[in-house]
This record gives sequence, C-alpha cells and structure tokens, in this order.
Amino acid sequence: MPRGDNVLLWDVQVKNNRRERVDISAFSFVEFSFLTALRESTYWHWCRFYTSTKFDPTLDAVKYDYHVFEEHPKLKVIFSSSQKAASFDCDRSSFLGRRGMPDAPESVLNGRLANRELPGGGFAVGALENRIELAPGESTQFVISLGCDLAWEKAEDLARKYKVPEVAQRELQAVKDYWSGFVDVFQSELPDVELQRMINLWNPYNCSISFNRKKSMTGFTTGMEKGGVQSRDSSQDSMPLVSLSTDLARERLLLIYRFQMPSGEFYSTFDPDAGKPADYYAVRSDNGVWPVYTTHAYVSETGDFDFLQTTIPYYEGENATILDHMAQSLKHIASRRGKNNLPLIVDIDWNDNLYIFKVDGKEESVMLAQLLVHACRLLGEMAGRAKRDDIAAFCEGMIAEMTHALNGPGVWDGEWYRRYIFSDDRPPLGSSKRREGKMFLETQVWAVISGTADPKDRARLCMDKAREILGTRFGLKLLFPAFTGIPEPEDPLYNNGPGIRENGGIFHHVHTWAVMAETMLGRGDRAYEYYRQILPNVASKTRGEDVYLNEPYAYSSTTLIDPDSRPGEADMAWFTGTVAWMYWVGTQYLLGIRPVLDGLLIDPCIPSHWEGYKVNRKFRGVLHRITVKNPSRVCKGVRFITVDGKPIDGCVLPAVQGKQEVAVEVIMG
Repeated sequence: MPRGDNVLLWDVQVKNNRRERVDISAFSFVEFSFLTALRESTYWHWCRFYTSTKFDPTLDAVKYDYHVFEEHPKLKVIFSSSQKAASFDCDRSSFLGRRGMPDAPESVLNGRLANRELPGGGFAVGALENRIELAPGESTQFVISLGCDLAWEKAEDLARKYKVPEVAQRELQAVKDYWSGFVDVFQSELPDVELQRMINLWNPYNCSISFNRKKSMTGFTTGMEKGGVQSRDSSQDSMPLVSLSTDLARERLLLIYRFQMPSGEFYSTFDPDAGKPADYYAVRSDNGVWPVYTTHAYVSETGDFDFLQTTIPYYEGENATILDHMAQSLKHIASRRGKNNLPLIVDIDWNDNLYIFKVDGKEESVMLAQLLVHACRLLGEMAGRAKRDDIAAFCEGMIAEMTHALNGPGVWDGEWYRRYIFSDDRPPLGSSKRREGKMFLETQVWAVISGTADPKDRARLCMDKAREILGTRFGLKLLFPAFTGIPEPEDPLYNNGPGIRENGGIFHHVHTWAVMAETMLGRGDRAYEYYRQILPNVASKTRGEDVYLNEPYAYSSTTLIDPDSRPGEADMAWFTGTVAWMYWVGTQYLLGIRPVLDGLLIDPCIPSHWEGYKVNRKFRGVLHRITVKNPSRVCKGVRFITVDGKPIDGCVLPAVQGKQEVAVEVIMG
C-alpha cells in the first residue's frame, strides 16, 4: 500500500521452472463492499442495487460505483491489471457458479470468466483473467491494483500509474524505507530471536496501528464512530510513541489535556473532530494518572522541560500549565477517600468490570491508590526540575500518606493486597474471606511498581503468592477464583464468562505489569518467562495455531483459561493496552534501556543464561550503540559502563553533545 495513494497493490511474479513452454491463466478476485461495515450487514439486501459494476476495455479494469444517496462521500473504485485482461466478471454468482466456493470458483475451474457486468447492481465483485505464456526458464511480472478516489478521472489516473511494475517496486521500497525509519529508534540483537523479532519490528508496528486506529469499543459503542478517543487508553498508547514518533505523541498529549475539566477530572472519551466529550462513561476514577506517566516519558525522551510550562485551557475553563494540569488531576483523585484513607472509585477504575460491584459509591480502590503513588513519584521529579516546590511537596506528602494507608490491616490480607474495599462489613474483593475473587493480580504488581510494598518483605511475598495462585502455563490469571455469579456464586452472572478477560482470564495488559514488577525485584528469569508467555509468535507456535487462533505478529488482549473449556485460545488482537506496555516493558525494563529525566538509564534485568546482547538506541538525536556483556550470568546489576571507552559514574548516560553516535559497553555483575 503506497504511502501517498489510496491503492492496494499485488506485485505478481511468475517463473517457468519446467522444461517445456507453459500457457496458464492467473485469476484475481475481490468483493466490493458498501465501504462502511455497519451498512454492509444491515442494508445489503436492498442497497446492493444502488451500485454499478462495469468493465472498461480501454483501461482493462473493473469499475465499481457505489451511489447510495444517503452516503457521502461516494468513492469511485477501480480494480485493474497491468497486463491485458483476457476475460472479466463483475457478478459474484457467475464467478463462483452454482456449486463453487471462493477457494474453487467454477469459472476458474472452467478456465474462463463470464464477461458479465452488473450495471444495475447486485453482488458486485471484480475478477480478471491474465493469460501467461512462458518459455522454459522465462519469467514475467504484472501488477494488480485496487484503488479509489472521489472522482473517476483521478481514480483512472491511479490505475494507469500502477500499470508500470517498476512504479510499484519503487513505491514498495518507499514503504520499506518509511517503516525502517519508524522502527530504527530501537533495534536489538538478542539470544532469543523470537523476542528480537517482536521488539524490533512487529511490536512497534502494532504500536503504530493501535495508536492511530484504536477507539472506544464497549457495549455502548462499536468503535466505528468518529469519536471514541479515550484519555486513559490513548495516554498509554502514546507511551511507546514518545520514541517511535515523538511529534505524534506530543500532539496526542496536548489533545488529551484539552479534555480535562477544571476540577482535574478527565473526560473518559471524546470526539476531537466535534471538539466535545462523548456521553457514555463520562468519567473514570483512574483517568488522571495515565497522562502523568506519558508526560514523564515524553520529557525523559526529549529533554524538553519547557513542555511542562506549556499552557492549555481546561475544557470550558481557564488556561493552566501542563504541570498544573497534572497536579490538579492527582489532587482530584486524592480529594475523595474512604474509611481506609484510600481513593474512592467513581463508577470505574482501571478494571472496568468492577463497576458491577458498586453499592453506595463509597468503595475504595487499592489499585487506584497505588497508581496515585506512582504518578506522584513521577510528577514530583518533574516538579523538582521545574522548581515548583508546592507541587513537589504535595507529591511527597501524598506518597507518604498512601504508602501508610496501603499497608494497613484493611488492605493487606496477610499474604497479598486486596483490591476493592466496601464501606460496610462485606468481605473486600481480593480477600481470602470471599468465595470467589479471593485474589487479584493488579494490586500485587502495582504494590511493587509503586514502591509501596517493602521489596524485602511484602513485595516478594505478594508476587510469589500471585505465581502460586494465579499462575498457569499460559500466563497469570487476572483473578482467582473466577466469578460464576455476581456478587455471590448463587447470583446471576454479569459480563464475561468465567476464565475470560477480566473474569479470571489471562488479561495480557496486567500480565505485562507482572513482568515489570519482577524486573524491579531483580528476578530476570521469572520476568523473561512471563514475557515470553504472551509473545504472539511464541504462543501461536507452542500452543498450536488452531488453539491460539490469532495472528502471530499482533498482541492479543486475553488468553482464555480454566474454567473455560478453551484454554490457550487468544482473544481480540491488535487493539489492547498490551501492545504499548509490552514494548515499554520489553525495551525499558527487561533490556533495561530506559530514558529518565537526567539521560539514558542502563538497568537490564535479563534471564541468567543470557551471555549478553546489543541494542542500537537513538536518544535525543544521538545513536547509542550499546553492548551488554553478562560474564557472571546474573539477572540484574551493572558493574561498570564505558562510553567511547571512558568509564562513567553510575548507570545513567548523560545527554551527548556534538556527536552523532557513541559506543556504550555495559558489564553486568
């Protein structure tokens, strides 16, 4: 698909390896749609006659005109070949035949198309036959193109342009060059080629698609509407983009801040084209923490500390600096607390399904308190750089308050952290006193990430118990036991079935945080094991393609697990927070090449059997050629670092001035 044209190309190359001359036919085939998926399924039975499909002999092309009067714009579509068409078809019924199927159309089996047009509409297709005669050893090349424009003249020009195979080859190289430029900010040579392939190519590509295409998909919306950009999800989707496509990440951050209310709350979903928020899921309790994480990532990547002083208006409010936007969002979360001094859940926190358990609006979220502490740590760092002592003091005080509250008897269950605490005497979610939902993974991993659990005591204990109770051969369950009824087993079940997604499935988004937590504890073997468990290329191969089902190059949202009868099956590929966090965790915590405010931190946490690895990392305009050696076979720990042969103090590489690249050697031990 060329970067500048609305066209899809098939570059076909055929070589005759036989000893005799061959005379064959190549058939190409597409089905035309109504150009909007919802209309296709709803209105096909009568709107199909609002189309016209004809063959243009001067262009050797099938032309499809969709002219339903309610639809705008009306694209003009052309299906063409660079070689002369020997025959064509515009009617799916005649192309397939009475007993044919798409994998064996009767017209193909018969060796010729019907030359049938559909000027009055019907089941419109484009099918072309190209006849090929080749001597022994001879080869040929031709291009099939599917292109469109709002005007026939421009669509025809597009078809003519790609009748030249050399043009298609040139455009293919331009596409390769574009994606090479996108992914080369981080390229690695690893002992694990499957992990290397995902980190170098498919994960960043998946990040781009998710960033550009992911919209809110719920029981209220299909995700096909024009709106649906989410402050929470889009903030996380932007995290890897701060290095992969910095300008896009900056633009998205500025957009998200424009949909923050003067109170500090962010609208959950908004339509940037209409300039207004959506009317479903108006707020979420955790909306305010995620932009802080992404802003810290952006400033760490770029060193653009002036960004923090950028002024943006609140939605229907006054201007404020980005620093003040962030502080206001965290103060808003901290202003609503319950009996354990933890933040209250307003409708929903990160786990959308917990809204089902809402009783009186006074429920406390343990995870939200942990997210708040982590956000305060990052904001406190940025405020210190900006000499905003008022914000830094608020962050320091909030970290102390929340850390104390998070280790109180109402939160710590004895061996792990609870999840959701009611205002009355009913057992908390994530409590051993419950019959279902005794333990949740989110609060164990964020106890470590936030630093609110003692790393020598509760941090290790809760992660060990998570492995013991939630661990499976495919990954960590989100909770255990899965709910068979809500709120109690004898009640009706709402939302996902047991063992699926948030109801005790292996929810890959939170599984990435388990990887991050284990690297922070220095347990590289376990972190590496968890990381590989949900790599799509590994999961597809080890579980079997017919079990895993999803693509081996795009992250899935969930793995189904017991008590569901389809353990190992993956669900909903491409559009998941897993995409951003797997890239973030893989590059910055497992491989340990992490931008911080002061420079580039080198802090690997790898499996003990790795002898080392290499990374080329572009950072603040300089290519860092990093070689990591692990002679002692440790999981974590850096003995010393040299930059261009000179040792440095500590593990943070300061920003380099006056050089295009530097050589970095890291010795672990």
